[in-house]
Amino acid sequence: MAEGTPPPETIAHDDLCPVCHLLLFAPVKTTCAHILCGSCMAQWADASSTSNISHSSLDLDLSHFDPSYDPTYDLEANCPMCRTRTTASPDNALARQLEQQYPNTYEERRKEEEVERGQRVGEGGVEGVMILIGNRHRLVRGEETANKHDWTFFVRTSRPDIVEEVRVNLHPTFRPPRLVLRQPPFEVRRLGWGYFTIEAQIVLKEPYGWVKDGGERRHEGLELTWTLDFEGRGRQGRVRAKVRKVEETAGEGEGELDEGQDRRSPVNWPHLDRDE
Repeated sequence: MAEGTPPPETIAHDDLCPVCHLLLFAPVKTTCAHILCGSCMAQWADASSTSNISHSSLDLDLSHFDPSYDPTYDLEANCPMCRTRTTASPDNALARQLEQQYPNTYEERRKEEEVERGQRVGEGGVEGVMILIGNRHRLVRGEETANKHDWTFFVRTSRPDIVEEVRVNLHPTFRPPRLVLRQPPFEVRRLGWGYFTIEAQIVLKEPYGWVKDGGERRHEGLELTWTLDFEGRGRQGRVRAKVRKVEETAGEGEGELDEGQDRRSPVNWPHLDRDE
């Protein structure tokens, strides 16, 4: 063992997360009495749903992003242990106990989680980003027209400074049906009579790019969909993603582009209308 290297800590089996099999970090307890890492609960919720959007209340706001934000807040999913529908809440007492009992291992786990939370740039320049997508809603009463739903679709990120634009596809009955939002807040407000699914693509400024699951950087935008929700004040979901800043040499590893072609997206959008 190298001089100054702390001795390895033996972790009790009961202190291991049943999902990642590592020391429990920021543990949460489900309503069905299972304990696991908060991030594992959040990731499982993504995997157990039909999309990668975890629904949350409209009370969550990223205008002043808190890197210590708990991704299990207000999150509902099937429990990874018993498959029952459940929610989870932080077990702060257990977290303090684990940190005191395994100080070195707990600190290592903290550094790993910080990358996911966006607190610092990790290995290879990878940084965590939180995204909120959803809609606010107001029912318009006393109107003779059938267009009685006043809704605002929005996309918010914890790093709006690196977003080049958000491309939005509305229902073809709206004019214009395609919009490009180049400045925050990235919002579209309309009056309509029915709900539909909105397509959005978040394009980053160079030299940033979205990171795929395998760690590969991709130039195209991050594509998300959202179905308008007209229940109450509306609804929103959250997505965790990763970006990487890479300074590239011109022409290195990539072919020449045709004039007017956009390298950031697999689809060229020459006819998009900007939402002024």
